[in-house]
Amino acid sequence: LARIASDLVDRSVADPRIKEIFATTDVPRLKRTLTEQFCYVLGGGCVYTGRDMAAVHKDMGVTNKDFSLVENLQWAMDKEGVPFAVQNKLLAKLAPMHREIITR
Repeated sequence: LARIASDLVDRSVADPRIKEIFATTDVPRLKRTLTEQFCYVLGGGCVYTGRDMAAVHKDMGVTNKDFSLVENLQWAMDKEGVPFAVQNKLLAKLAPMHREIITR
């Protein structure tokens, strides 16, 4: 999960479609909290120490088109050889957060 989170962040920070969203992000902290969040939502017994999604994304102006982040997550999981069915399990757990992240 740590490698997937790290690759996701690296891809997203470099992605011309969404890199502006990450311009002021504490990248090491984001990688750590994403790893925690993935583990937590998958029932891995981890504690998520990050803020709630609504608070994190409140003033970012994230739109539906910014969800190329999901594409970056799928690429990161593919790189690690995560089977498609397992990818869908994580995506299904994360999908409800969409409502808290889209602010415009």
